[in-house]
Amino acid sequence: MSRYWQQTIVSEIGSEGQKKLSLSKVLIIGAGGLGTPVATYLAAAGVGIITIVDGDVVSLSNLSRQFLYNDSNIGKSKAIVLANKIKEQNPDISINSFQEQLDLASASLLIADYDIICDCTDNAEARILIDKVCGQFNKPLVYAVVTEWEGYVTVLHHKKNISLENIFSADSLLENATLNCSLAGIVNTTCGIAGSIQACEVLKIILGQDSKLDGGILCFNSLHCVFKNFQLSSSKS
Repeated sequence: MSRYWQQTIVSEIGSEGQKKLSLSKVLIIGAGGLGTPVATYLAAAGVGIITIVDGDVVSLSNLSRQFLYNDSNIGKSKAIVLANKIKEQNPDISINSFQEQLDLASASLLIADYDIICDCTDNAEARILIDKVCGQFNKPLVYAVVTEWEGYVTVLHHKKNISLENIFSADSLLENATLNCSLAGIVNTTCGIAGSIQACEVLKIILGQDSKLDGGILCFNSLHCVFKNFQLSSSKS
């Protein structure tokens, strides 16, 4: 327990909260600029089982924002490399990797087995699929998207019963190709901010803490240091 001492003396966590973290299972889909900080913080906090999903390999252009990778990892599976690095960070937890792009069948099998899902992907098709399957299984989904200096973070399919389509239609997501950071620019610190907030939201869900992002969306511009929270409404509520 000494590894987690400073967080267990936080009143909202304590020894019981730390036990909840150790018994939780989190699925992180995407091992890039968002998935790297999310996995790092959740592993350090002692989340008991973490699985990282990504079918891509490390490239040189990833290194500026995906900070656990280095030149020797280029060409290797992101999911495997990140899982190994996180395991070195905290050998007391279970880290798994899934080196494939998700389809409906694999997404359903994986998502059904986890308590909380983190969408750290960078393409619209994956986001739509993850949202759909999380809705089917009533799994809390911590969602983020980043571009340039801006980021958006929300919690879906939780107490407020918000889905991605309550925020963005599938058509608008598919039409807006700039949401893919391979086509639009991205500042590395934008990923870090959004990923840290995602990890924080996961911890709050595990600990049973209420969140303004369940039923709301945080929009930030790090260039101008502007953070705004907008409340959402669900057509299903």
